[in-house]
Amino acid sequence: MSDKDFKDKPKKENRESAQKKVENVVSALNLTKDERRQLHDGITGQDYLDYQEILKIAKNMFDPVNIQSKQKEQSRW
Repeated sequence: MSDKDFKDKPKKENRESAQKKVENVVSALNLTKDERRQLHDGITGQDYLDYQEILKIAKNMFDPVNIQSKQKEQSRW
């Protein structure tokens, strides 16, 4: 491969960057350890997701109408 071939290929997202975005979503939505794992499994292989995209996926996966907090039965977010 030439240098041009490498420049034309998109690079995979830095693992730390991707994990940081997921952790921020997990914190923002107060997801459990099991939910975090489900989110991870749901987005694995989808490179270049930004925070808002991950947040939208998580909210769709864990619809607050169906998931109530254990305190006072209020929706989680």
